[in-house]
Amino acid sequence: MKKLSELGKLGIAAAWRLPGFSFLSHNIAVLIYHGTPQRSDGYGIGSTDFEEHLRILTSNFELVHPKRFEAIRSRGGYNRVLLTFDDGFRNNAEVAAPLLRRYQVPAIFFVSSGHCERGRVLWFAYLQALRKYYPHNSLVFHGGRMNMSAAKRNRTIDMIREALLGLRPHPHAMIRAIAEELPRLEDFVPDSILADSFLGMTPEQVGELATDPLFSVGIHTIDHPHLTKCDNQEALRQINGNKAWLEKVCGQQIDIIGYPSGDYNSAILRQCREQNINLGFAVVPRLEIDERLEVPRLGVYHSSTEVLRFKIKWGQTLRSIGLEIG
Repeated sequence: MKKLSELGKLGIAAAWRLPGFSFLSHNIAVLIYHGTPQRSDGYGIGSTDFEEHLRILTSNFELVHPKRFEAIRSRGGYNRVLLTFDDGFRNNAEVAAPLLRRYQVPAIFFVSSGHCERGRVLWFAYLQALRKYYPHNSLVFHGGRMNMSAAKRNRTIDMIREALLGLRPHPHAMIRAIAEELPRLEDFVPDSILADSFLGMTPEQVGELATDPLFSVGIHTIDHPHLTKCDNQEALRQINGNKAWLEKVCGQQIDIIGYPSGDYNSAILRQCREQNINLGFAVVPRLEIDERLEVPRLGVYHSSTEVLRFKIKWGQTLRSIGLEIG
């Protein structure tokens, strides 16, 4: 799927206001946020920009409660939005949730339990931290020295990522390689930045979100693997283990899932049905065989409120013709 250029984003972000530029979709726009750090240069949408998003959303759209989603998603209507947060970063509990409460915006938090229970970061968060904060011009990985200079760093991180995702069994070999072959995160990222951008929620924070009637908590696996790279037994363990942990921490049944990286297949859908999971959130629906378990979503990666408005109104239409707004 092709992504729009920065110039294209700016052009279409303003175009929604032109006469005749009408809203085409009657479906609820489901947005995906990830990190919401206090710092504007952290991993995700910073707190100031996120609050501005909430001002725009509450002023211009109907914010849908997760528990009403299934009942109203097929009805005609305009400008309806459901917020979801993937991964379970600590800043979702400490930054996003208080702002959501202030503006009375409901949301679903899809929480990976691995970085909540074990106190370590998720694999992709490690790579983001390595990309941004590693202070040296080279590192050793898989027995070879890799170029981490400013000019080559992005390419090197992409190569490391592909190498990690190619290891088997997934995700255990990947997690082990990060622990044994790459620099310790604590050696190059200050504690304050770790907490603000990369650490997972505490179990107590997850439980607190679940008790708030404004919010719902959902499955996001233990370790945030690519589920289609897991064998069937491991995929089931990732889903069931996360579900059981969340139910223990939250004291309630958990029956919704957000697939990590939007990655799933027919076997994953079958496992979800067998585990009485009633609602599944994808990114792009891959199979289109079960609308309850393949709800499309739109990722929010840009601080611009103009891009946000346009994405809500036109994101799914553009995606249907092969374009993606980053």
